Amino acid sequence: VVERISGRFICAKCGATYHDKYRLPKNDMICDVCGSTEFIRRDDDKPEAVRERLKAYRAQTEPLLPYYRERGVLIQIDGRGSIEEVARAIDEALGITDLKPPVCEDDKS
Repeated sequence: VVERISGRFICAKCGATYHDKYRLPKNDMICDVCGSTEFIRRDDDKPEAVRERLKAYRAQTEPLLPYYRERGVLIQIDGRGSIEEVARAIDEALGITDLKPPVCEDDKS
């Protein structure tokens, strides 16, 4: 989990998501969506921050899972697939069917 989260980076212009190991831009550090060369990493995606987030999850969120499972309102998504597969599973679980890819602010008209 730490490797997957801490490897993420996003296009600073359009928000397209990439990963150091699992999904690099097709052209060397040029965004596939908008062509920008500016990328950022969130501070809370650094390995130490991820470990703290996991610790907080285990202490605060994980204990609530049985409560929501018993009431039939817990939706679980397998996050081990590609970004697209996981996003599609979330969209399907939430009943979202008409999503558009990210668009750069400069491209909106």
